[in-house]
Amino acid sequence: MVAPINPIPIGGYTNAGLLNPVEVAHYSNFYHQPEYLQALDTMFIYIDPWGNIFHLNGPFAGKEGVQLGQTMMGEHHLPFEQVITESAYQLGATIERTNIIKRLIDLRVVIGKAGMNNLLYRICEDRWWAGQVIDQPGWLGCFTRHSGWRWIQVWPFKTVDTSQKLDPAAYGNNMCQWDLQWIAPRPYYSKPAFYKTWKAIESGPPETLDVTDALGIVTGQQDWYFGRIVLANQGDMPTYVVYLIDGAGDCQVSDNNSDRLVTLPTLYDADGLGMVNTDPVERTLTTANDPHDNLFYKIARAAGLFRFLLAGIGDRGEAWWERGYCRFMYPIPPHTVCNFKIRHTNPNAKVTVVVGQRYQRSR
Repeated sequence: MVAPINPIPIGGYTNAGLLNPVEVAHYSNFYHQPEYLQALDTMFIYIDPWGNIFHLNGPFAGKEGVQLGQTMMGEHHLPFEQVITESAYQLGATIERTNIIKRLIDLRVVIGKAGMNNLLYRICEDRWWAGQVIDQPGWLGCFTRHSGWRWIQVWPFKTVDTSQKLDPAAYGNNMCQWDLQWIAPRPYYSKPAFYKTWKAIESGPPETLDVTDALGIVTGQQDWYFGRIVLANQGDMPTYVVYLIDGAGDCQVSDNNSDRLVTLPTLYDADGLGMVNTDPVERTLTTANDPHDNLFYKIARAAGLFRFLLAGIGDRGEAWWERGYCRFMYPIPPHTVCNFKIRHTNPNAKVTVVVGQRYQRSR
């Protein structure tokens, strides 16, 4: 009769006799795990516009018949250049500003490998080039145990013009190397954004505040529902909050990492969901049902006589951004926890706060 194995505690649990002491010792040591579970190597993958995945580097490199060569440049550090001025009698130079420019990534890929037959090589090559679309982006992802996954959108930058000595399939080699160049117009890496939703009805009773006009004169009073959401920018670059507003009425939101509240133009039921993007390079106010002019209506708006002859043809409604002026002045600094204040007049309103995560380097 075989004696039962005594349960051995593992992380607060017992194995209930499922593992013997030798197995427990083996799986308790991190370096005894398979290489793909340790994940200590830098992993690069490319996801093409059609959703096909290519493991370029790491434990599964070449799984789809394509892997990185020995050279790669531009994928790591944030690209920038200093704008300087120099004068005849100046000692040195003056840095006027720093421009963050486009990211260019130079890489060498190896398609095929020794022992691959001709047909399989052709399939792998065709699948790779079908994913290099000149007018649609793919995603380059980098993973390490220290940084996790970071992602960046990439487009082919120019024609691939690497010279080939022989037919890649000659003498049964079925392998070739190509030098590519990708462009990333947004040069930073990113991770999934953090977000939370505030509901006015769950924030308690409203707070009555005075309403003032442009001259600061009190014209009445209005009930406001007040809330607060705490989110962090864990990235190493400044970022900007995005507000998604569901509910008609007046709304005030925080100007990123500041005590300043920005009053938004009135949102109506017909507008649908409203989006407030505080990034200065993006459109600030957008709604789901904003009017969109085609070429015909643009001509109608520009020609007063045309609009007079066809009365009302140029009236497509007023977009949200046209109803009032609002300005956001501050970013969220890197590695900063931010308290976002929200006010709304609609008890049924919901406001979702989204904070993107931006990184200078791939890892």
